[in-house]
Amino acid sequence: MQMYQSINPYSEALNAEFQLSSEVEINQALVQAQKAQKEWAETAFEDRAICLIQLADLLKKEANRLAEIASNEMGKTLEHAKAEILKSASVCHYYAQHAASILATERESIENNLSIERTYKPMGIVLGIYPWNFPFWQIIRSAIPAAMGGNAILIKPAPNVPMSSLALQLLFDKAGFPSGILQTLFASNEQIAELISNPVVAAVTLTGSNKAGSAVAALAGKAIKPIVLELGGSDPFIICEDADLESIIEHAIFSRFQNNGQSCVSAKRFIVHESLVAAFETLLVQKLQQMNYGDPLNPTTDIGPLARRDLKENLALQVKKSLLLGAQVVYQHKAIPSKGFFYPATVLKDIPKNSPAYTEELFGPVLSILPYQKIEQAIELANDTIYGLGCSIWTKNIEKGIHISEQIACGMVYINQLVKSDVRFPFGGCKQSGFGKELGPEGLKAFCVLKTRWIKT
Repeated sequence: MQMYQSINPYSEALNAEFQLSSEVEINQALVQAQKAQKEWAETAFEDRAICLIQLADLLKKEANRLAEIASNEMGKTLEHAKAEILKSASVCHYYAQHAASILATERESIENNLSIERTYKPMGIVLGIYPWNFPFWQIIRSAIPAAMGGNAILIKPAPNVPMSSLALQLLFDKAGFPSGILQTLFASNEQIAELISNPVVAAVTLTGSNKAGSAVAALAGKAIKPIVLELGGSDPFIICEDADLESIIEHAIFSRFQNNGQSCVSAKRFIVHESLVAAFETLLVQKLQQMNYGDPLNPTTDIGPLARRDLKENLALQVKKSLLLGAQVVYQHKAIPSKGFFYPATVLKDIPKNSPAYTEELFGPVLSILPYQKIEQAIELANDTIYGLGCSIWTKNIEKGIHISEQIACGMVYINQLVKSDVRFPFGGCKQSGFGKELGPEGLKAFCVLKTRWIKT
């Protein structure tokens, strides 16, 4: 990797390119981050909250402009991009309102004349390594709680979305944060490895693939530094025999095809009771035939291009291998633009266990249908994956849904809802979907040092 390139995935034109950060620039960023973090750690919660509210106001005020940057960099529709910006603003509001109480000192009486206090202190400088699929949200959802906890954040964006990260950094500066609290680094993998081992960096967070997570976790482990990993997912969407397909089909479509199918919590595997498979396939095809492909800035577009050419090529290869091994195509959209990194919406069935469509995460608009007879088979299918991020269960019998949920190996279960993130609640998975939590109180405490204080009177 010699530079960071922002290429419009619809027009295939170059938006901008940036040279890698030099060693001098990285060292300067570390010095500036240390200085800013020391000042920020001594800033009262109510004053930190003022900066967060100002940042939220800027995000809302400039939502259209920021959404256009995201669409031009990674191809998401303008509607989805604007929703991402507004959701990012909600993170600022939540932590501005609740951080002080979440991190308040807790005292507990142990025995006569002895008590214990739990206090939360900043770690220092947090290194954030981020993907391209939600170029604002992914940064905000960990950077804001890290900052509200008194830390500084160094941002390493994905190489294809540098403009989004720079735009966010500028908003931090405008919102009144100390200069250097959030800085963008166009770092190489080698430079990131050096940063992780640098004693100035206190902790690491990464959102990305399980391969990247494994590499970064190994480096952080060697340096004995805390880390939060939010990695891939192959989320099951379990449709029980009593489910009402007509009422859930829109949720199924949105859950799989939002963000052009490029979301870690998108439903990837639709585990459908055999009595409903034919009807489910019919409804899917009817809906998918109506979807429009094209310019993500056009409000009539439902599905835009994938973010990069290599992502399109890799997805095509995964589908091709799955078909060669016996998978069948229920539906594949025909009329897609000839230019741009488009992949047609595709529905697969009869998926062999040894195929990529069964064992790998398909990051794009491809939906897999896995039928079952008994609910025990559905649970076995849901758990037959290296991932464990989220799961959605659709049934009219809530007790049945809860019973199923208790047997699913994942970090988040949604009954009669699609899997989504909400600033109020912890977000994260298990198995090779990572460990640690973002958002909610847990996301704030993730980058704080828990100090216990024993007091004898």
